[in-house]
Amino acid sequence: MTKKVFKSECREQTFTGWNGRRIRINAFYFDFKQGEINGKRFFGYKFMVYADVKSITKAELLDWFYRWVINEEQLLPEIQYKYASTDAERFKISLLIK
Repeated sequence: MTKKVFKSECREQTFTGWNGRRIRINAFYFDFKQGEINGKRFFGYKFMVYADVKSITKAELLDWFYRWVINEEQLLPEIQYKYASTDAERFKISLLIK
């Protein structure tokens, strides 16, 4: 998969907040799927990364996300991630990053 195709299939989200100072977090989600397993419906994303904009730019975050998902490279320590190993564990976009 090329980086251009990967980027077109990603969902981008920016979170803003306040914890004594203004914070802004960029997040990318990839591999949305929905279906049914043993009569139980599932839907959501399999991969997600996020990082504070002060530690890494949006373009760098997308580049590292691509390298993690496609090339299975280790992420930088300042990049947080979430991964669903099975379809039943897939997750939705949250209003709160934790």
